[in-house]
Amino acid sequence: MGTWQLFTSNSDEIEAMDTVSLQTNKFEEAHTYFRLRKNLDSNTFNKLFIVKEYVKPKTVTGEVDWWKGEATKLDDF
Repeated sequence: MGTWQLFTSNSDEIEAMDTVSLQTNKFEEAHTYFRLRKNLDSNTFNKLFIVKEYVKPKTVTGEVDWWKGEATKLDDF
């Protein structure tokens, strides 16, 4: 089982449009899933979109002292 994302590729910024969990780890099957959802032929789909496997962001382990990066002087109003 894999999680896949659909990205736009026709702009300056690549943006995730959709994320879905599928019963496959194969790129071709995920690509076909999104292509058929958009009802596009392969060439048109490839010009507009990119399919990538979702990579879970790494989580911070251990203690995090979030306040150490904060400013100590408050704003004066």
